[in-house]
Amino acid sequence: MPATSVSRIINAPRDQVWAVLSDIAKAQRWNSSWSRIEFASNQTHGLGTRFRAETSGSETFEFEVTAWSAPEYIEFSPVRDASERYGIMLEAQGFHLTPEGEEATRVELMARASTHGVKGLVMGLFVWRGYQKQGLQYALETLASAFEPEEREEPEGEATPAAE
Repeated sequence: MPATSVSRIINAPRDQVWAVLSDIAKAQRWNSSWSRIEFASNQTHGLGTRFRAETSGSETFEFEVTAWSAPEYIEFSPVRDASERYGIMLEAQGFHLTPEGEEATRVELMARASTHGVKGLVMGLFVWRGYQKQGLQYALETLASAFEPEEREEPEGEATPAAE
């Protein structure tokens, strides 16, 4: 079973990072490829929550929260039809949060897949990890940007004193 991970320090306390990751209704804040989230279960929070994520290309994927240990670890797994069989299939992606002082958090994003057949095994060993790492890195960059202060535009020209 191939697996890979990336990590990054985010300038926010762990509870704030957890609040963003665990707010599934607003998952676009850390996954910019998802344009819309719709719950597929009555549950909207915690282990067992199911949701559909729609991409900007109108593809829809269903996920389930398969691990939840607040505020340390959350894992999302694709929900598939039993008939789906590909050479390599994503099994889960999980976020592990570790405090780095009071105002920063190390976020490790991990992914694991299953392989089927010789072609899937070869792809999993030689191609998938590198490809998946790029996507994981992008997700962490997007997550980090949720905690960056918004830049304000400075007015052009010199300021003039107000007339009294």
